[in-house]
Amino acid sequence: MVIEPVKQNRNFGFVDAKNITMDYTIYPSTIPESQLLRIEEAEKLYHRAFDSGKYYGVRDPDALVELIKHAWQWDKNAMSYYYDILSWHGLYYENRKQEGMMSFTEFMKKYRDQLVDNNGKPLIEPVVFKDEDMEIYLRKKFADLKYPKFAYQKGWYFSPCETDNNDEYLPCSDEQLEESIKYFNYALEGGYRCYEDLTARMLFQQGDHYKDKKYKKINKLTEYRKSLTPENLKLAIDYAEIMAEHSSIIGILRVTEAYLYGLGREQDPVKAYAWSLLSDYARQKLIELDNNFAWDYYQLPPVWEYNEQIQTRLKQNLSPLQKQAAQKELAGLKTKIIDWNYNRWKEQIDDFHPKP
Repeated sequence: MVIEPVKQNRNFGFVDAKNITMDYTIYPSTIPESQLLRIEEAEKLYHRAFDSGKYYGVRDPDALVELIKHAWQWDKNAMSYYYDILSWHGLYYENRKQEGMMSFTEFMKKYRDQLVDNNGKPLIEPVVFKDEDMEIYLRKKFADLKYPKFAYQKGWYFSPCETDNNDEYLPCSDEQLEESIKYFNYALEGGYRCYEDLTARMLFQQGDHYKDKKYKKINKLTEYRKSLTPENLKLAIDYAEIMAEHSSIIGILRVTEAYLYGLGREQDPVKAYAWSLLSDYARQKLIELDNNFAWDYYQLPPVWEYNEQIQTRLKQNLSPLQKQAAQKELAGLKTKIIDWNYNRWKEQIDDFHPKP
């Protein structure tokens, strides 16, 4: 099938876009806060309402009515999806009608009178949607206002930085990293479990836990960026420990290093050894579960290698009593693992009350 471009029409016969005055004000939603869409609710509603991957048509008119009602009343989590529909509606497959799908333009002609507020008052599309470049503007503004979905997206704008000819990451500037950290912190406050991305930018000049795109070389904690304050170094290890409690191999490694080198934690070789053994235990658990999707297994060989180096060093320096103490410590650490599917856990978003 060939996608045919159709001339974009953002007016749908209701507004003269040529003679309007643009208004880029960010308004609070007029929907009661308890009825605002959560991030995941908005995404599910969008996919139920509109096919943006094949036919570019309306799947469920009732769902689309609901989505547009939210978008036109400044429900931030719905607005970006509505804009996506405006961008997609001009594309279609020739056999869309054979699939029983109406176009968005047809939908608007048929269902426009259902776009009303809770009191039955007809809604008006915010004028900002008439600007074909509004997406970047709105998303940046929403991020600055700490709406978590948009803050999470903007956190990726600044890092990791470019790579060299060997696919190794080049250092980011501290300014870039701090901007990324700022927006990931906004996202974290809004329910995103972006600890891994956040700690990478806090700790390393490359803005990543690895030195290269192919995950062959891992950054070591001793290479932390020199502008990092002791307070933020400790905070990064606190976040790594949260990751570790949900079976993150990177999280376990960072806590191991923290105790080994006394970075973000008091230096304690016994605890370092216990955490390194926890990494071995997690590795065995990975094999037992036979679920490679629970971890990014292709990223792990350099972690196993580095952890083995740490263990060898500690075995040579610890006394039998210290090793025994480490085993006792390990037994306690095993009980602290909350979830054995790290990737599933990190993709979830904590429930929170959306801002109007």
